[in-house]
Amino acid sequence: MKTIKRTTYTKKDFNNVIIPTWQRWKNEKNVKDLAQAVSENGQLRDVLICITKNRTKILTDGNHLCSAVFDYLKCRKINVLEKQVKDNEEARETFISFNTRGKSLKVIDYIVSYAGSGNKDYKRFLLEVMKSPNNLKEAEGVYGKLFTIPSLISIFLGITNSVKKGNCKLPKNHNRLLEIVEYLGQNYLYDGRLIKHLNKNGKAMKLNGGSIIPVFNKIKNNNNIMCMSNDEILNLLIDFTFYHYNSMQNCTFTKDAIDKSFNVYLKGL
Repeated sequence: MKTIKRTTYTKKDFNNVIIPTWQRWKNEKNVKDLAQAVSENGQLRDVLICITKNRTKILTDGNHLCSAVFDYLKCRKINVLEKQVKDNEEARETFISFNTRGKSLKVIDYIVSYAGSGNKDYKRFLLEVMKSPNNLKEAEGVYGKLFTIPSLISIFLGITNSVKKGNCKLPKNHNRLLEIVEYLGQNYLYDGRLIKHLNKNGKAMKLNGGSIIPVFNKIKNNNNIMCMSNDEILNLLIDFTFYHYNSMQNCTFTKDAIDKSFNVYLKGL
């Protein structure tokens, strides 16, 4: 029996196809971009549907493409690649493999996929840290502009390669860490002292989504800081912002510059 078959589906055919919980979030911008690409060049990539031994059809890759073809372009049919698999987990592994080769997966896509297949720490990360988003747009800016999705992943789960392998755990003090993240997300960029500093010295002279990572990697391993009140930690980061700006001749708030500077700053406390 062939394990791979090329065919076409109508929109009605997808009534018998499930969208798994480990599928990546839908991004409407990607859908619109794909619709434009298909309109100009035709469908260059097949939708991937895995069929398990019990005949369950799983939309493994191409959810965005389906929306582009059927909902935006109003086409009648779409090209599909059917692949025979053992079970749901093999379908998920096929999804990862299929997209890794094309380098189209973001780190958050791996987290969504592992969470959907039962990884408890990744599920808690999406639920407790990311506030149960349903798509990328809802996930972006969940704590304001200070914390990006990549920075939150780094702070709570760690190194990218380990995250992609599904090996990461939430830190033991993640609840306290989350309190600090929430407080700083609401207050750091809106603090009057910082606003005055930025108006005088430039809008980029502050901590950002990249440079906040080395700061938090040190904070979460420093019991003295973790025991401070939220307001005291805010004051510490405001003070460090001024310190970093004044201690460099050509100031930059890049991740590497902040990493070195924060080490020196902490030694002086």
